[in-house]
Amino acid sequence: MSSTSAKSHKLRRLESKKSHSWWWDSHVSPKNSKWLQENLQDMDQNVKRMLKLIEEDAESFAKRAEMYYQKRPELVKLVEEFYRMYRSLAERYDLVTGELRKNMPSDLRSQSSGISEGSYEPPSICTSPDRRPVRRRSGARAAGFEFFLGTGGTSSELGSREGDESSTLDSESESDESVVSDDQILNRKINELEVELRDVKEKLRTQQEDISECSSLGSKHSTYDEELRVVKEKLRLSKEEVNRLKIEMVKFESAKVHGDTDEMEKDLDVEKKPVVQVQDGTIAMTTEGKILELEERLKRTKDVLSESEKELARLRQDLKESRTSEQLLQEQLGIAKKDASSWKAKHGREEREVSKLQDRITRYKSSLADRDQEIRRFKEAITNANKTLSEENSQLQAEITKRQKERSYLDANVRELDLRSQSLEEEVRRVLAGKLEMEASLGAEIDQLKTSISEGNNLVAELTQALDTIAQNHDMLLVERDGLNAKVEELLAEKSSKDERIAVMNQHLHQLHMEHVILMSKTEGAHKLVEELRSRIEELEEQIERQKELIQERAEEKREVIRQLCFSLEHYQDRFQHLREALIGHKRIPIKAR
Repeated sequence: MSSTSAKSHKLRRLESKKSHSWWWDSHVSPKNSKWLQENLQDMDQNVKRMLKLIEEDAESFAKRAEMYYQKRPELVKLVEEFYRMYRSLAERYDLVTGELRKNMPSDLRSQSSGISEGSYEPPSICTSPDRRPVRRRSGARAAGFEFFLGTGGTSSELGSREGDESSTLDSESESDESVVSDDQILNRKINELEVELRDVKEKLRTQQEDISECSSLGSKHSTYDEELRVVKEKLRLSKEEVNRLKIEMVKFESAKVHGDTDEMEKDLDVEKKPVVQVQDGTIAMTTEGKILELEERLKRTKDVLSESEKELARLRQDLKESRTSEQLLQEQLGIAKKDASSWKAKHGREEREVSKLQDRITRYKSSLADRDQEIRRFKEAITNANKTLSEENSQLQAEITKRQKERSYLDANVRELDLRSQSLEEEVRRVLAGKLEMEASLGAEIDQLKTSISEGNNLVAELTQALDTIAQNHDMLLVERDGLNAKVEELLAEKSSKDERIAVMNQHLHQLHMEHVILMSKTEGAHKLVEELRSRIEELEEQIERQKELIQERAEEKREVIRQLCFSLEHYQDRFQHLREALIGHKRIPIKAR
């Protein structure tokens, strides 16, 4: 029976070891930071040592009590280390969540309102009003924890506690430095995001300027169309003028030739008449003056003919020049038509590009509006998450303090129960020793009574044998027999009373044993409650880690959204830059044509 109970006890102890160690093995992972991994490894080692000390093989209660008094300083030291690491982790988490609550809303406000409205001042890191009170609070809690554990230790325990306090201060300073470095990294990232947002705003402004330039280009295109229409009108008028000049030139040439011939014929007729008159009147006109007058008139007619020939040559030269100018004008008209067709095609392409750009701008505006709405939703979600995290953190802190109070109360009850069980065990040992002594004394008395009874029986036998011979002593022997019987009855009554006392003592011992069993069950229940509290604390820590991971994932999603926005804006900027270069190239072509 005892072997089966021992085996079941060992099995329960092995199961408790497995149940205690499985959640510690799941904490240390490569995804955490180096500082967190080192602290968790140290905590893992301390917890395993504590479990080994608590659940070490001890078959009897006395051996467990001896082990408790021998290994109590080591267990207290491990609990202090565990408490120090837990406090450093909790303070680190509190500081990080506080900085996130202080920094994240300002970041979102800078994103929504713009950079140009005001300059950003990063939160001061060195002069934070929350850091030193946190360290003083943790020191006060550590001192209270040492007072809770008791001051009944030796000088070696005090030295180890002082070393632990110095190590806690060093770890707190290291955790503060790591928090400061994390804050610096966070502020640097926030500044980089603000610079990127400033660049994005500048890019949007340049894109808006490009859009305004596109609209001005549209107005310039309309002016170019008007100028082209005016040039076409001028070309049409010049063509009509050329045609009219051609017609006039033909008319003038024909009229000039006919006029010259008519005039010459008239002049000849006029000259013939005087010549005829001269021939007719040669007889009458014989004077030399008349001949000279005729010669003068002939000379004048020759001069008029030479002048008319010169005028005809000049008119022919003007006709040639007008034909060459007409050819030049026709060539210019063809070039102008080609330029007009190319300008019309370019204008059509540019109008299509402008419409495409306007469509893209509307799409970009709608996408930017959607992104702004998404950013506002992310902001609201982050604020809600921060509120829920702060509420859950306060609830967790309250729950942790409550559980710590309950744990301290349970530890005090466990110590009281251990002391009571130890005193009861000592009392049981005393009762067992008294029982053994009483049984020994009662056994000796019973043996004496048995020997006396046997002696009396022998004496009665001798008396009965000698009754025949000693009849005269019959009355005396009867009296003596009655006395012996009375003595035997007294001894039997005393024996029965002693048996009753032994039964009462056995019953009292059974009651003490039952109380001992009840106390052992209570201690086991207290240990189970402590283990449940530990598991609850670990579950709360896991919830905190999950919430940290959720915050990191949301921050990563936010950074990814901002990165995608930057990529899309850079792509849009490149497209606008290409369009702007194309429009500038289109501007330069008419300038060269002019």
